Amino acid sequence: MDVLECLREARAAGEDFQGAVNAFVDDFRRATPAGRSAAIAQGPPEAGRLEGLLAAVVSALCRETGTSVPDWVVHGASPEPFFAFPARSFELRLRLMIESPPPFRIRNVFVPANYLSRA
Repeated sequence: MDVLECLREARAAGEDFQGAVNAFVDDFRRATPAGRSAAIAQGPPEAGRLEGLLAAVVSALCRETGTSVPDWVVHGASPEPFFAFPARSFELRLRLMIESPPPFRIRNVFVPANYLSRA
């Protein structure tokens, strides 16, 4: 799965977008170095909440695997604060804002510290 496929699936899933993101993470980690580069070569053409989330995910995965970060990731961000998990309380929002890894926080996306951890 590449970034644009992930975005299409995430949009189609609505509130259940996490399944598409998890599938992308798993595919990226299993791919060869060439496959990883191909999967992230083209990014979303516009800004949005999911687009910012994917830019953060790709940034973190590139750091994890030593993959070169594509140019589109540098400019990808959510135009508004985006909490990838329902964070209705002030306390939970604050916690996510504090513990979000830097690739997410700088893109206005807030997730738990272990967001990319997969069992």
